[in-house]
Amino acid sequence: MTVPYWLDGAPPLAPRLTEDISADVVVIGAGLCGASAALALGRAGVSTVWVDSAAVAHGASGRNAGFLLQGTAERYVRAVAIHGRDRARRVHALSRENHRAMAAEIERLGLECGYMRRGSLQLAGSVEEEGDLLESATLLREDGFPVEQRDADALGPALTGAGFRLGVHLPDDGELQPAAFVQGIARAAMGLGVQLFEHTPVTTLHADAPGDVRAETPRGTIRAQIALVCTNAAAGHLLGGLAGTIDPVRGQMLATAPAPPLFACPIYADHGYDYWRQDEHGRIALGGWRNLDPEGEVGVEEALHPLIQARMTEFLHRFAALRDVPITHRWSGTMGFSRDGLPMVGAVPGSPGALVAAGFTGHGFGFAWVCGRAIAEMVLDGRSEVAELFPARRFRG
Repeated sequence: MTVPYWLDGAPPLAPRLTEDISADVVVIGAGLCGASAALALGRAGVSTVWVDSAAVAHGASGRNAGFLLQGTAERYVRAVAIHGRDRARRVHALSRENHRAMAAEIERLGLECGYMRRGSLQLAGSVEEEGDLLESATLLREDGFPVEQRDADALGPALTGAGFRLGVHLPDDGELQPAAFVQGIARAAMGLGVQLFEHTPVTTLHADAPGDVRAETPRGTIRAQIALVCTNAAAGHLLGGLAGTIDPVRGQMLATAPAPPLFACPIYADHGYDYWRQDEHGRIALGGWRNLDPEGEVGVEEALHPLIQARMTEFLHRFAALRDVPITHRWSGTMGFSRDGLPMVGAVPGSPGALVAAGFTGHGFGFAWVCGRAIAEMVLDGRSEVAELFPARRFRG
């Protein structure tokens, strides 16, 4: 099956747009980032039209593993080397605020989305990776972030039997059913007056001037004062200034039938290329192995990769307790990777009538909520909680 486990049987939430319409703001993209922006605008009483080319959470936001992780896609030692110590620390802190804010919404709205805060475990599969993990743990600890080293005895027989000998546990990380969270936020935004339209692709966005924005769709035109583009990997299709700056990268996933309890928290291995967790129903969601064919896993088509899916299945069967557990779902999803590994948040050259939040580089659930909230705040009062962390960067191909 190519339908994600999280979206299997999900009902539609809204109709298609079939006529011309006007609003103060048009939000394009109904994933986590767009949901955050739409909710913030709805709470502020701003007239908002919100559209998606498919349905709520049917893009990357409903096709991931449901991890709520801190930090970027890079291990902390690598993030420090790329961005510098101070910026890496601020970015890491922002991702922790992203988790805190999402958890607060789950409690405030009473969302049923399988949220758990059991931490996450990063595993080393080689001596070289062990060095990265230990150095990252030291830097995290020095910068005030909770971290625990776990040797083989603490990992348990399932993981040591699969060949792992060292791990680092981040106790504040979490997990959830990603599509259920975004859909719950969408319902809350609609309850505040946000007009949502699914299966309504924006074919052309005219954002040459604030106050005169037009979003063309197959059956109607949306006129607005400003557009918020929250389409991640597809942002460059609407905003010429972003062309060539965000790469569409595909990720493979699978899910099993309920299995015996085996994994106590979300797990990352092989520098983050392999990841899995066991949800509250006992099902295992597993993904990754993109490094087996990095060039082949570029593009927007949600296609299965036979070799990677086979290797994922082989890995699953390294655990004796899972060898007879059926795989019920296989799917893929497209992520937006920025060239420097950090989201692009704010104004876009050549499109003064638009703001963008995109390029989450595989960690959308680590950053997209605060980034969506940030561009909504730019609309409301001109301030931005991410201005220091993500200053305007010149967009280059």
